[in-house]
Amino acid sequence: MEKDVDIILIPGKGSKTANLRIKTGYLIIAAIVCILIIASFFYSLTSYAKKEVDRSRLSQVMNENRVVQQEIERIENELIGLQTMIDSIRLFDDKLRAYAPLKPLDDEIREMGVGGFTPEFAQEDISVNVKKNLANISETLDNLVGRARIQKTSYAELVNFLREKAFMRDHTPSIMPVHGWMIRGYGYQVDPFTGQVKMHEGLDIAAPTGTPIVAPARGVVRYAGNKKDYGLCVEIDHGYGFKTVYAHCQRVRVNSGMQVRRGDVIAHVGNTGRSTGPHLHYEVRLSHSAVNPINYILSAETIVD
Repeated sequence: MEKDVDIILIPGKGSKTANLRIKTGYLIIAAIVCILIIASFFYSLTSYAKKEVDRSRLSQVMNENRVVQQEIERIENELIGLQTMIDSIRLFDDKLRAYAPLKPLDDEIREMGVGGFTPEFAQEDISVNVKKNLANISETLDNLVGRARIQKTSYAELVNFLREKAFMRDHTPSIMPVHGWMIRGYGYQVDPFTGQVKMHEGLDIAAPTGTPIVAPARGVVRYAGNKKDYGLCVEIDHGYGFKTVYAHCQRVRVNSGMQVRRGDVIAHVGNTGRSTGPHLHYEVRLSHSAVNPINYILSAETIVD
């Protein structure tokens, strides 16, 4: 049986008390209603707070995407400038290779190792537009790295070629070995001792006894001493098949095995061996065959016929 609940209301001082009788069921219903109202209030408050957080997060993501998009645009502009620069370097490389001379790199070679990579971005917070732009940037960077790698290889080949050319130039006879007067050239000449026509395999350059004789290029002394008709002589191996001979010397200043540079004094003009007077007999040999030394003298200012 449902019981009633008596509620006594006590007003202020001097007033009569009031007695309020309420059924228990009504109290339970009222309590449940209050609980539901409070629960609904907290649910609404929580939902509102969550929406505010989501709204704040959305605003943050939008701001981040805007910043990323601005940075992407800046990088894209930089990449355009970099592409232009690499194109200019390629043209310069072609000119250098033509000057060297080296065969220009084929377009197929330049395209080797370029492209082929397309990145994927799985982040849901990145917009489709940003993902697309990032993919384009990555692909462009991959292309530029490949082109730069090929260009580096080309320049390395150029440097090695030019270094080899410089080395060869330093080892190629190219200056007069002595200051004097050419009294006999290369080719068939009348031998002053026999009177017969005979091949003269070098230049005879007259100069006062003791005049310095210099090396016309870098090389290694292979012989320094007496040789029958040549008298006191020096032989230098310059590499690349070049060899030079200096005969009829008064004295030599080098020994076998010594390295010399262009312009180093190696001997002095004399009149030793089969000679009619003080002079230098100068030979240039290429692959063991005598060649005309005049062809290997860049300046003929000191030659007087």
